Amino acid sequence: MTNVEKTLQNYALTNRFYTAQGEFIFNVWFPPLASKNFIAKRPKRGRPKTISDEFIRYLFRLKVLFSFGYRQLEGILKCVVSEYNLDVNPISYSQICRRVKKLKLNIKPKKTDDELSIAIDSTGLKIKGQGEWRRIKHTEKYRSGWIKVHLAVNDKTGEILVVEITTEQKTDASQLLKMIKKLKPFNIKQVYADGAYDQTKCREAICDAGAVPLIPPRKNARLKKGKNGELVDSYRNDDILYIWELGAAAWKQDLGYHRRNLSETAMMRLKHFFSERLSSISFKMQKQEVLMRIQILNELNAVKLEVAANQ
Repeated sequence: MTNVEKTLQNYALTNRFYTAQGEFIFNVWFPPLASKNFIAKRPKRGRPKTISDEFIRYLFRLKVLFSFGYRQLEGILKCVVSEYNLDVNPISYSQICRRVKKLKLNIKPKKTDDELSIAIDSTGLKIKGQGEWRRIKHTEKYRSGWIKVHLAVNDKTGEILVVEITTEQKTDASQLLKMIKKLKPFNIKQVYADGAYDQTKCREAICDAGAVPLIPPRKNARLKKGKNGELVDSYRNDDILYIWELGAAAWKQDLGYHRRNLSETAMMRLKHFFSERLSSISFKMQKQEVLMRIQILNELNAVKLEVAANQ
């Protein structure tokens, strides 16, 4: 049983985690605003002073965490500059938006030499549409817009290691190859995925990374044979024979396939802690918003692990 599971089963630990979560949000809201990193270093002598990328990132965290608008961020910025008598001119909300668009918000998981089991899945986030109630009430026939978020989650810690953000037209299997490439620095032991990834190229990519693919074959799956009719030695053929003999439930139980639900948990946290809808309009800003959400979730997950380790 992992530390995360112990935390969820122990009420005292769960209460301590939510307390630590409140402390985390407090630290986000009240950082050391008067730090020397508030004002960016001037690249050339004589250039006017400007707001640093660090503080722009802080403002964007406020927007994502508390659903602020850019005009509200402009008001916060003006108050900070006035309160601390900073020698810099505040920028407008449109400038803040342009600065946010240029931020580098890559996911940087902690490096480890331990063997990892990865759960991969995807979910959708709304980007337009008037909501389910209005659609049903007024029988409006239109298709809501979505973007797809593909996640690779460490099943022991719940940390999101890799993310790919695409339009709704991209398939799940097409993004697994990109995620496996990004996971090569890690020592991957197993990869859990659902039936949408039951493709030869997905299994080959996982095997090339030195991991075992735990992907359920389709119900009508057939054994792959060679030119002379002999069975090909592959994980998929082994899985099919196992399921034919003992059933899909036994296959999932014996191989621990239910660990894949950790990716579903990560997607639930992504939607419930924030929202199922994105506030940004352009695809570039939608990607920035999703990346900031995932960074915050990983930081909260680190708080949970720290609480469990200290008990």
